[in-house]
Amino acid sequence: MKAEVEILSTLSNLNCPASRKQLIEVSYKTALTYLKYNFRKVKKILISEELTPQELALDAISSLFESDEEKRFVVIEKAVKRWNPPINSEKEAEFFLNKLIASRIEQHISLLLRQSDPFFSRILDKINYQIKKKVLKKSNFLGNVYILPSHSDKITSSVIKEEDFNAIPLAIFSNRENLFENIFNYLKNETSFAIAIPLNLLIFRLKEVETSLFEVSEVTSDYLEKRNVDSIVESALKITLDKFEKSYIKKGKFDNDDFSLIEKVLKDIAFDLKDGGVSPGLYKYFVVHNSEITHEIYLSRYRNTLEYLFKILKQNIAIELRD
Repeated sequence: MKAEVEILSTLSNLNCPASRKQLIEVSYKTALTYLKYNFRKVKKILISEELTPQELALDAISSLFESDEEKRFVVIEKAVKRWNPPINSEKEAEFFLNKLIASRIEQHISLLLRQSDPFFSRILDKINYQIKKKVLKKSNFLGNVYILPSHSDKITSSVIKEEDFNAIPLAIFSNRENLFENIFNYLKNETSFAIAIPLNLLIFRLKEVETSLFEVSEVTSDYLEKRNVDSIVESALKITLDKFEKSYIKKGKFDNDDFSLIEKVLKDIAFDLKDGGVSPGLYKYFVVHNSEITHEIYLSRYRNTLEYLFKILKQNIAIELRD
């Protein structure tokens, strides 16, 4: 990134209103550039949350500019003081800001994905556990987080692209205990790419293959029954529909036609949820099955119930993943 302002100067003069303004502007531009590299990853977030890239960038970095009573950017000031080695040049300042913003955006993206996709959340937790267990490293590179071998400090060559990563044979992902080693060896022996595993692509690939590839226990390594995505969603959907029947149908709040309609809607939502891509505005799911239900009818009669059931469905999926 080539900044339009001198970042080192702004970091050294955070008590100056003009410097603070310049830092916000360059940080925002840096965040947008970062998101452009991540567009394929954040596309579903932008759709499901009905956000623009500009809004997502602002949301992600806003916490960096929290001020105290003296209007000091306390978060950034602390980060600068903790940075080692100390920042003494413009190049070092640019590197610091890039790393800081990349970290905040990745945290924000992961939070949104966790909230919208219980599968993503579960697999990410298990991957992070394995990274710590095997003493592997993480690195931010061109807007993505990569997993590196323990002996590697940085990425020095081109990284694997999404289409190439998705072309890795499924057999490479079948052994959960040696998953990282298998992928590292594949990258080393079968490709010319850096030995670096893209974190989010790995999560999405594991979702496609089988959610339980990372079934591990901190206490025991005993065999745990594997369950695929379809069976987990089917079980969670059944529990959700049972809840709907007991709490709404049997109490006369909805009739059998409503049950049939909402059952179809929830099945469509569950199908999309497996891919982490539920459409914005749940009303769209209604139109597919009953075009006579206007948006006004949906808002007055179905919206609250469907949003509640959608929340319950995600909770049930999360519970099924823990079983």
